[in-house]
Amino acid sequence: MTAGSLRLVRTMLVGWVSQPEMESSPYLTDSDGRAFVPVGCQGVRYNVRVGMSAFGWEADRVQPGASIAHPEAPANRALSLFACVGNRVRVRTGAATGAEGVVTGKHEEFQRFQEVLVDLPAAALEVLAPGDQVAIEAIGRGLRPCPSPAVVAHSLGPELWAAWAPRPRGDGLEVRVALELPPEAVGMGAGRVAAATSWELQTPPSLLETIPELARVRLGDLVAVRDWDAAYVSGYRPGSVVVGVVCHGASRLPGHGLGLTVLLSGREGRLSLAVDPGANLADLLALGTGRG
Repeated sequence: MTAGSLRLVRTMLVGWVSQPEMESSPYLTDSDGRAFVPVGCQGVRYNVRVGMSAFGWEADRVQPGASIAHPEAPANRALSLFACVGNRVRVRTGAATGAEGVVTGKHEEFQRFQEVLVDLPAAALEVLAPGDQVAIEAIGRGLRPCPSPAVVAHSLGPELWAAWAPRPRGDGLEVRVALELPPEAVGMGAGRVAAATSWELQTPPSLLETIPELARVRLGDLVAVRDWDAAYVSGYRPGSVVVGVVCHGASRLPGHGLGLTVLLSGREGRLSLAVDPGANLADLLALGTGRG
């Protein structure tokens, strides 16, 4: 059953633009033992947008656009679960009231924060502030991408589905991705529940040498990981494929790297891939660097 034929429930959710937080010590330590002060998560990033490179920032796991969350933990879990990539958002309070945008991903740092990432026009980002309320028209939970139960959708909004336009292939799908990666790229997040979180793709020099195109990954790229499964809990599974969106930038921390918000997981050869450098949210949904 395709997205267009489903009677999906559209739910109104609200979150608030977050404020960056810092532990008692400002330092983290990179893989070479050097200390650094991380910047790039939570709050608003004026100059980091989907469509830009995921590398080269003086930051750690930099998020594009703005980050929102709910102050009450159960409500925040629902926000992260029900919001889907491609869903429409609207700013409800503050100087950017009325500005409209789109959900571009989700980022969880274990035991610290779980946030929904949104893209807004540059003029709105310039006046957006922590504490501003943002509403999301959440829709996508329950989406069944094809008749086969071997293909499962997570965090995939029908707005992105329509723009991405996966093609039926037998009892499975063919989808466009900017890049295919081997399973050894997966780092922090293996074993997590797949439905509402993100996990990370390591980017050590050895992997960048093996897969030089990895260094050209953009924020918002749709990326596939071979021999990995995220139907329910993420883990290694030969023959399976996971496709997600790169939700945040690279990291200097060992085991960390590019964030991936899961969109599709396919077993038994039901998910086929077609490499397309234009498979990026900026190009598909006219966001970030793709805005007119």
